[in-house]
Amino acid sequence: MDRKVLVCSIGNPGAYLSTRHSAGHTITTLLRDTLGHTPFRKSKPHSGDLATHDADPTYTLWQSKSLMNISGAGVNRAWRTFLSGLDPAERDRAVLVVVHDEMEVALGAVKVKRTGSAGGHNGLISIIAALGTKDFTRIGVGIGRPVSRDSQVVSDYVLGKFTAAENKVLKDKSLSLVLQKLNEISSAP
Repeated sequence: MDRKVLVCSIGNPGAYLSTRHSAGHTITTLLRDTLGHTPFRKSKPHSGDLATHDADPTYTLWQSKSLMNISGAGVNRAWRTFLSGLDPAERDRAVLVVVHDEMEVALGAVKVKRTGSAGGHNGLISIIAALGTKDFTRIGVGIGRPVSRDSQVVSDYVLGKFTAAENKVLKDKSLSLVLQKLNEISSAP
């Protein structure tokens, strides 16, 4: 029996939805299309947008609608609501996966962590605080880093929109790696 997986993406809403900082949302949208899930729809109990698949309930996709740095409460609510809908055997094996942007990883690559610190990522800091644990899986989607470490340059970079070439890399490389990792997670004993 495959594990049930809640795949939560964090990013920023509105005008910042298609920026590098919202790479997690870009990937869950691509996952939705690839896996044949329903369109994302508002889900009040989950306090975000939810996409499911009628024939294959392995992955439930959820996109945070809050700002990145305060996404913890929404992820916590989505996870608790997700768990409440599972039978006890499924609940014990369920996995929370948070998909987020990762500046220290090259575009097209992904980094998986099963536990540990947030590494300075404010969205992950918020989630760890809200969940009360560091024990959840994170998939960092590489967006690369500007050469300069100047805070304004970094801010402009992460809040900049993906180019057409970068979107192609996300679709052709990052998505495949994320799918591979999700399949490993859902089929783990």
